[in-house]
Amino acid sequence: MFAMARVRGHRIFAAMWDLATRRENRRLVECRRAAAAGLHGRVLEIGVGVGANWQYLPAGIEYVGIEPDAYMLERARRRADTSGRAVDLHQAAAEDLPFEDATFDSVLVTLTLCSVDDPARALAEIGRVLRPGGELRFWEHVRPSGRVAGVALDCLAPLWARTLGGCHPNRRTAQSIDASGLTRGEVRRVRMTGLPAILGTATKPR
Repeated sequence: MFAMARVRGHRIFAAMWDLATRRENRRLVECRRAAAAGLHGRVLEIGVGVGANWQYLPAGIEYVGIEPDAYMLERARRRADTSGRAVDLHQAAAEDLPFEDATFDSVLVTLTLCSVDDPARALAEIGRVLRPGGELRFWEHVRPSGRVAGVALDCLAPLWARTLGGCHPNRRTAQSIDASGLTRGEVRRVRMTGLPAILGTATKPR
């Protein structure tokens, strides 16, 4: 039996994020589009948020999404009602996915690994539910490589997390993916609102 999702949420941040994702600039839209482009088969999105990625999903996939934040999920359900796309949504945490092993062909994660409680456990769960040869597609902001910028963001991170929905902008996500057992493919470094980010793929070994 799977554990029940933790009940948590950020009402104000969810409202801000809903508004922000409806007014994204071209660079952010291009990142979302690129992250979603290669999805196929049965797809799991980790951290649906308010459903900002849905308009960029390929046709013909079977979509399932999880989101732990009750306020985000409420807004996502409203967006789903007008999206014209069939989505299967669950309130669940990335660290405890309510799905059997090897049940998804693709996993999508965008701007989410920064806010999970335990990135290593979340990535282990992603690896568990991916089928052999399945692909993780990600777009995540990461800690700056420069010493001064990195230390500055380390200092800012606690306040940042408290005010921006639990986001930790100083995580070394590429290294976490490498340590997860997934095989990282080509990764592009991009910028988003002044922060460094990575956009790429990782594959579960066959």
